[in-house]
Amino acid sequence: MLSGQRQRGFTLIEVLVVMTLLSLVVLALGSALRTTAQTEERVDQRLARNDEIRVVTSFLQSVLGRISGQKLQGITSADENPFLLRAGPQELVWAGVMPARFGVAGRHFFRLALADVGGARALVLQFIPLDEPLLPAAWDQAAAEVLVRDVADFALQYQDAAQDKPEWLSTWGSKDRLPSHVLISMKAANSAWPPLVVAMRPLIASDPSASGTATFGGRR
Repeated sequence: MLSGQRQRGFTLIEVLVVMTLLSLVVLALGSALRTTAQTEERVDQRLARNDEIRVVTSFLQSVLGRISGQKLQGITSADENPFLLRAGPQELVWAGVMPARFGVAGRHFFRLALADVGGARALVLQFIPLDEPLLPAAWDQAAAEVLVRDVADFALQYQDAAQDKPEWLSTWGSKDRLPSHVLISMKAANSAWPPLVVAMRPLIASDPSASGTATFGGRR
């Protein structure tokens, strides 16, 4: 080594500049990782919502798609609906068959409406075994299945597709036929639900008083 040559190191300013640049790189990497994690979480939430919509839609189509055309017992008023059906804008009560794959097979009364669950509104399906052709007066002891939680808005509409110009009605008042379709509109707190139209197909020969005549599309 030459006697006149000096060893040269890093100055304090150079060290500070390098540390600043490293800090910026670390911050950029942290922000990128955080954005990636948030994106994955949003994708997971969207997939979970889509899966919930698919499962609930399939379940309602299976249950509502097999409605009974059986009539009430002991009709005393001409204004009373003769079918085992109560169809309003916020509640739908009907008789039908629970598909065996859901674990509770057989004929049941069903009620689809909003109910308080854990301090929030939820879409709930209640069901009671159909022992006699009389609409249940109380549902306190009915089994229940929570379909959608945190529901902000819910509405039902009904249609008779056999009409020349079918219209959606908030209440079903026909005394001689069942609705052919029901429209379920719903808004949940954390998900957007598309309008769901379900065909309400009467069970074959579901009216014992029809002398074996099958019921299709609400016509006898």
